[in-house]
Amino acid sequence: MLPLRHLLRLLVVLLASRAHAQAADEPKFPDGAISSRSFVDQSQIVSKFTTEQYAHQSSLRIVKGIGYAVYQCNETTPEESKPGQLARMAIFNILDPQDTARWVDISQAGDSSDGIAITGRFVAAPMIHQINEDTLRIFFTSRIEGDTGLMQRAFFKDYTISKAMLSGLRQVRCTVAKDPDTVLDLHQGAVQKHLDFLFGPGLGARFSSGITTACDFVEFDGQLYSTIQVKNSEAGETRLMTNVLMRSPDQGATWELLGAPDPRLLPGEVKILAEPAITQDKGHVWLYLRSNVLETGYVLSKAKKSDLFHFDTPVTKWTYGIGRPTLCDFGKPIGLVAMFTARSVTMGGKTTSRNKCDVVQINPGHTRLTKVFSIVDYNAVNTPFMHRYNDEVYVTYSTGRRRLITKFGTSEIVFSKLRREYFVPSE
Repeated sequence: MLPLRHLLRLLVVLLASRAHAQAADEPKFPDGAISSRSFVDQSQIVSKFTTEQYAHQSSLRIVKGIGYAVYQCNETTPEESKPGQLARMAIFNILDPQDTARWVDISQAGDSSDGIAITGRFVAAPMIHQINEDTLRIFFTSRIEGDTGLMQRAFFKDYTISKAMLSGLRQVRCTVAKDPDTVLDLHQGAVQKHLDFLFGPGLGARFSSGITTACDFVEFDGQLYSTIQVKNSEAGETRLMTNVLMRSPDQGATWELLGAPDPRLLPGEVKILAEPAITQDKGHVWLYLRSNVLETGYVLSKAKKSDLFHFDTPVTKWTYGIGRPTLCDFGKPIGLVAMFTARSVTMGGKTTSRNKCDVVQINPGHTRLTKVFSIVDYNAVNTPFMHRYNDEVYVTYSTGRRRLITKFGTSEIVFSKLRREYFVPSE
């Protein structure tokens, strides 16, 4: 048997080795301030800033080195959802975004083609999906004759890259309440009917203020997945909202409506589950949603792939919860990374403040979220959208670089890159 002093010395060595190993396992990321500045400084404007007073809510795809960013914009006012708002697409070389950008108008008030006529004062919520290397599908919402609200139904147009040509208007279709034989227009009434099926008669009627295509598109298990957002507003204030998961066998022309997280399970009077970032693993579909309530923050809700009609109770995962979340899988060893809007910081002067944006790593089980760094920009970082292309992650977001207004940082769309070296531990 070893003498006591030798045992104590051995114990000290073992504890020191264990502490050293634990310290080595802790991530030591590069300086966050430098990463933030690098991300902002490399961004370049891709929206049509010479004429637009407002540009916001972008989404992105890259095909053969060419970026395609769709967004909503207005050339007459800096405010959202006002007459004149249209859906536009910026097309640019990702190696020289600002100097190569050109634009295609997707849809606007008065748009009429292929037997469909938009009668709303504006269109909203454009989201882009890549079907193949020659076809992009752009979704958006508005109304037609007979609709009672402003954003009552979902449409799409296809853009053929080789011909630089847009298709005519197409009405998105759907099936609800596990009835595959009845195909309906994807409009507010169909979503309300499905909510009655999920949660009981009468609930759907409470969601009577329009629908929105607010979620990215993810392909897995042989189908395309996204959500449709539905809300209720009173006296101009939204207090009730959720997103219904849906899947499509035909690239989004027709969707099967599935389950939805129940906003009634949230605490407080405001019950909002908005603008989800979607991801999946072997057993689940996961939705990160904003609650629009500081105390509730960003929440996570999941559904088992074996039963996509039932989501569990939303659980708070990050702070703030105001501003659209975005999510991307970098692949090994980095894994899932999210960008969440964070609390505002004073930028100087008496009235100017801007939101920060937290860049967050998420472990495979969604049990541990780790902030890597926060992005701060005097011109604002609003509603970022992440897209992985050729093993790199690119980002579009709204800012106020050319038309900075105290209240709004949403007059331009810029294009940047979330570099892998931001996530490489330093020695």
